[in-house]
Amino acid sequence: MKWTIGTKIGVGYLLALFMLVVLGMIAYWSTTSFVEASRMKVHSYQVLDDLADMLSSLKDAETGQRGYLLVGDDSYLMPYRTGTVSIQKDLQRLRVLTQDNPMQEQLITALEPLIAAKLSELKETIDLRKSKGLDAAMQIVQTNSGKKAMDEIRVQIAAMDQEERKLLLQRDVAVRFSARSTLASIIIGIPLAFIVLGVVGFLITRSIGQQLWGSITLLTSSSAEILATTSQVASGAAETASAVSETTATVEEVKQTAQVASDKARYVSDSAQKTALISQTGRKSVEEAIVGMRHIQEQMGSIAESIVHLSEQSQAIGEIIATVNDLAEQSNVLAVNAAIEAAKAGEHGKGFGVVAQEVKSLAEQSKQATAQVRVILGDIQKATGTAVLATEQGSKVVEAGMKQTTETGESIRLLAQNINEAAQAATQIAASSQQQMVGMDQVAMAMENIKQASVQNVAGTRQAEKAAQGLHELGQMLASMIGRKPL
Repeated sequence: MKWTIGTKIGVGYLLALFMLVVLGMIAYWSTTSFVEASRMKVHSYQVLDDLADMLSSLKDAETGQRGYLLVGDDSYLMPYRTGTVSIQKDLQRLRVLTQDNPMQEQLITALEPLIAAKLSELKETIDLRKSKGLDAAMQIVQTNSGKKAMDEIRVQIAAMDQEERKLLLQRDVAVRFSARSTLASIIIGIPLAFIVLGVVGFLITRSIGQQLWGSITLLTSSSAEILATTSQVASGAAETASAVSETTATVEEVKQTAQVASDKARYVSDSAQKTALISQTGRKSVEEAIVGMRHIQEQMGSIAESIVHLSEQSQAIGEIIATVNDLAEQSNVLAVNAAIEAAKAGEHGKGFGVVAQEVKSLAEQSKQATAQVRVILGDIQKATGTAVLATEQGSKVVEAGMKQTTETGESIRLLAQNINEAAQAATQIAASSQQQMVGMDQVAMAMENIKQASVQNVAGTRQAEKAAQGLHELGQMLASMIGRKPL
């Protein structure tokens, strides 16, 4: 099971707390044992002191009795009275102090009647001395009953003293053991706890450091890769934005060129309409020439001028058609470039790709219409050459004027038909140019949208680059915090 950093630190704190609790319990147990052993040792000394005090009180009472018996003065009874009171107090204290020791209780039980007998003997002799004199009291003393009682009391007190001294030795050993245990728990337990906690702390610190170092290494390397990638993306986005700006400018130029082409297409249409009117006028002139040959010279001159003008217009139409053809070629190339840029733009360039395809289609239509107009203009030029030859022949040979006029009328009729067709083609070219203008507006709008998206992409990649830089700096700071050299 893989522990988290918080779990490892928590385990370390719990282990330290456990060590403190164990040391505290050991120290408490050792101290309590030491205090109890010391108390029992003091208890033994109190028992010994009370035994000595009781024996001393008996001696004082006996001394007071002897002094009174010899002198007969009540002042000698003061030690007796004090001793008897002290003996009772000492017996009570001994009874309380030895109630936890059955052996001592038995000895006290045996001692109490002996003390009572001794005190009775002392009281009896004192009373006899007071009432009957020294001799009567001495008779009781000479029976040695008091001496025997005193000897037995000494034996009992000596037994109690010996028993208590045995306990004192045992309790002294217990005190020393408790003192050594307490000292050992402090001397051994605390350094051992320090060693254990130090080892555990070192292991936890090393484990946390290794875990942090692994995470920091991964974070630093990942942030470095992200930083390099975002830098490349930012550079690419900036280049894309620059390319889109240039493409937008190019589209604007193409739009202006398309505007010029549209104007020229309208001019071609107007010229074709005028040419149609002129051909109709020529046809009427031929009809009038058939009616009256005398005006043939004037009409031939008019026809010659019309044909020259028609030749000039045909030449102009040829130039316009060449311009429209060039414009169609440029539109086709622009459509291909726009389709490539749309593919590069991805999702944002789908609409722009549709517009580019439409522009390409319109360019193809323009090329086809131009080819048709070029064929028609070829026919017009051929017809114009024929009309010129007919006019020259009409001028030289007036006799063949009628025949030539009829042929000229037929040629003019054909010319009018061709001119009408040319006018229709020019009208179609104008309409196509207008459609190209609409398409170019759409292309310009799409390029503007792509430009805005490119600017937003550049801003986003710059923000990502800043975030990656922040992650890289964070990884280096964490590496410095754990005492490792940053990558």
